[in-house]
Amino acid sequence: MSARAAWRLEQLGFTDVYDYVASKIDWFANGLPREGKAAGVPWAGDLARDDTPTCASDERVGDVRERVLASGFDLCVVVNEQRIVLGLMRGDALSKDDAAVGDVMELGPKTIRPNSPVAKLLEARANQGVKSWVVSTSHGRLLGLLLRADAERALTEKEPA
Repeated sequence: MSARAAWRLEQLGFTDVYDYVASKIDWFANGLPREGKAAGVPWAGDLARDDTPTCASDERVGDVRERVLASGFDLCVVVNEQRIVLGLMRGDALSKDDAAVGDVMELGPKTIRPNSPVAKLLEARANQGVKSWVVSTSHGRLLGLLLRADAERALTEKEPA
């Protein structure tokens, strides 16, 4: 929408008006709300769990492991102060008690955008055994973790009986 149209809508009494310069796809890739046909399709961002454990690269692994275990997850997403995804810590890395997270994390983990349709995601990854996906905005900001079980459940609930 143009700036002129945004101003006109505000003048007409609308309160949530945005002059979004980037594309509609970028809007969706940042996890922003949608309407119409797109709203009825489950997307990764709809199901991403925001209770995903996070940690900083300068934290001690032993301290982080305690939080991860208490959360019920088996990984920690390493983020900076702006929640930009830097890495993942899981598996053997979680047993390195005195190490700094930044020394043992997996660098540059694969992330998906919140506008990834869940059905296509499951089809594309079905044979790879992926248990979860890190969901981030187009600028790399963490939105959460999508669990395969949640994605499969969403598709099952969506299908007509």
